[in-house]
Formats: sequence, structure tokens, C-alpha cells
Amino acid sequence: MRSDVREGVQIYIMSDIKPNFTHLAKQFDCDPRTVKRYYENDFPSKKQERKKRPSKLDPFRSIIQENVSLGCSAASIYGFIKKKGYQGKDSIVRAYCSQLREVHVQKTTIRVETQPGLSAQVDWKEDLVLYNRSGERFQINLFLYVLGFSRWDFIFIVVNVCTIF
Repeated sequence: MRSDVREGVQIYIMSDIKPNFTHLAKQFDCDPRTVKRYYENDFPSKKQERKKRPSKLDPFRSIIQENVSLGCSAASIYGFIKKKGYQGKDSIVRAYCSQLREVHVQKTTIRVETQPGLSAQVDWKEDLVLYNRSGERFQINLFLYVLGFSRWDFIFIVVNVCTIF
């Protein structure tokens, strides 16, 4: 809402004089209909509520609530109620299921701080297969060593070229 237009029109309202809307609109650099709306106290305040109409989902709401409480996905619920005669789209089912699901609270991660040289993590991966752009196959082994204090990584990769006929 524009307070400058409202204040300019208030003078005319208090004096009970009908203003020249076009003149005021030029003064406030807006449309004459805007000035008229402010004069008639017809401010655009709230959106009009739409009438509630029945949804295609209404007959299936209890089934959906049951399945969501069991932990089923929206896609599986959609397939299930479609077999039961549901005529709507999957997006409506997904939106309704997201409203029903509880908000998952992520668990906080407690970071363990150690003194320098006291701990490290070691990981070893074997037989990882990679392909280059020409389609050549490489089999690699990976050694990863992470220091606990500084979180620095040491990675050692062993590459074996394999050919399969």
C-alpha cells in the first residue's frame, strides 16, 4: 500500500470533498483508479478465499494416511490408489503425502577433536573399475589415510590395466 497516496486522499476524505482523481494520480505518479480506490477505502488488503470444491483425492485420504504412517512412498501410494479407481495425477498425491509426513529432524553430529598425532582413519578400497574416454578399463585399488587433528588426507592409488577379451 502506498502511504503517500493514502495521506494525500485523507485530506479530501476529512473535508468531505470529492477530489480530481486524474490530477492526484499525476501528482503521485500512479493510475487514477488507484487514487479512486484509496478514496473509496477499497484497499487491496486480503485475497478473496476461493470456494472449497471436492477433490479427486477426497475418497482416498484415509488410505493415503494409513500408508504414509506405514512409511510408504508417494509413488507406491499413487500406484495403489490408481488401481482402486483414482483418476487424478500423481503430483496431487505427492503434495498431500508431503503434508502428512513428519518433519525429519537431522541428528547433530558431534565432532571428536583429538590431539596431534593421536588418531587417524584408514580406508582401503579394492577392485574399483574405471573407464577412460576411449573405453579402456582400469582396475584400481585405493588407500586413504585421514589425520584426526588436521583432517589432512593422504591418498595412494594403485592402477592395474586390465584387458578382457
